[in-house]
Amino acid sequence: MLVTAPSLLFDPTVKPLEGMADGSVLFVNSSKEVQIVQPKKVHTIYRDITELALKHIGRDILSAAMGAVACKLSGLISLQSLVDSVEEELAELGLAADLIEKNVQLAKECYSSVESISLRGLDYKPSHKVVEVQYMGERGIPDLLSMGNTILRKTGSWRVFTPIVDKNLCTACGICYIYCPEACISLDEQGYPVINYNNCKGCLVCTVECPRRAIKTERETIWS
Repeated sequence: MLVTAPSLLFDPTVKPLEGMADGSVLFVNSSKEVQIVQPKKVHTIYRDITELALKHIGRDILSAAMGAVACKLSGLISLQSLVDSVEEELAELGLAADLIEKNVQLAKECYSSVESISLRGLDYKPSHKVVEVQYMGERGIPDLLSMGNTILRKTGSWRVFTPIVDKNLCTACGICYIYCPEACISLDEQGYPVINYNNCKGCLVCTVECPRRAIKTERETIWS
């Protein structure tokens, strides 16, 4: 199991640890260990893949990086096969040669940063009988009809970078408030922006649009 952000470990809608058997391998993209309750004997590995992506390509794009980790952990795919696949895939997407090379170097470093794990087969034993739920047409289809339910979903756990307002530079112009695509910015009594970090996804539109560059960014820390 590969987890791209440690916050997903605590997300009740994701639950990446469910279904993992004894002897499974859990890879977490994190610079430090995370305190998690592990019901099974699972081999857990932590590496800061985001930092490597920023180092090589300057952005937190993790496709090649996580793919490289998966290849190495499986012990089934050689480094050369990985490189060939990255080059072929990104060339088909029309990326420039220099960007492809940066992704290749990223994949190589990620590949070498972890050790292969010996795989073992597991006997499949269904834990329970599968019950087919009968729905009565549209009446039986689950829907979220209540208004304002987005606030219950803490999408802030998706962030890689956090926007922070510097009030010494901010002029309360309200541009960030207008441009925020998720309505996560409100204004206080003086007209200064207040960011709702529970729902801010870290798209950084506010940082780009701020004419005074009064909104700085920091790497997100682990939170639950």
